[in-house]
Amino acid sequence: MFTPLKLGTNHMLGTDAYVPLTTNNFEVRIYNMDGSSPTEFSDLLTLSTAEIGEISEEQDSIVVHYGNGLIKFPSKVDYADVEWTLNCYCEPNVLEALREWRKQVYDPATERMGLPSEYMRNVYFLRYDGQGNVRDAIRCPGTWIKGLSNGSSNQEGGQLLQVRTTFVISKAIYLTKSDLNG
Repeated sequence: MFTPLKLGTNHMLGTDAYVPLTTNNFEVRIYNMDGSSPTEFSDLLTLSTAEIGEISEEQDSIVVHYGNGLIKFPSKVDYADVEWTLNCYCEPNVLEALREWRKQVYDPATERMGLPSEYMRNVYFLRYDGQGNVRDAIRCPGTWIKGLSNGSSNQEGGQLLQVRTTFVISKAIYLTKSDLNG
């Protein structure tokens, strides 16, 4: 009934179709809510990114019982929060940029909660091939940061300070090639 599609790896030799997508060719781009322009610190935060967590979604199910059986139907989709790690520099000041965005969500000095139009962003997660071509793109409208870990310090040695924050993802839209070129 079933036979292998291919035997061995010969179909991968000398073709550009099976070039691996690697984990180190990526960017996180932060735009304003209408997506027309990058936010004030977008380039700084993109170029300081050390690691971004996995964007994952899970769909709940509705279970309907009938007689001795049950049927499952799809329900709401939930997007997990994403950890974002950034390298810190004295200048440009990565922490200052993150704190400004964080203050748009909640300002501890005034105890004021921001409005969604002030703190929510269109965040793009982009993966590139070795030639710099976009091979995977996810747009997450309504993304914001829910906290800030200011990085730990110790007396043992000179290592790069890294800070962490968490993206709250409301929605993930998987972009196609026509979305990127259009």
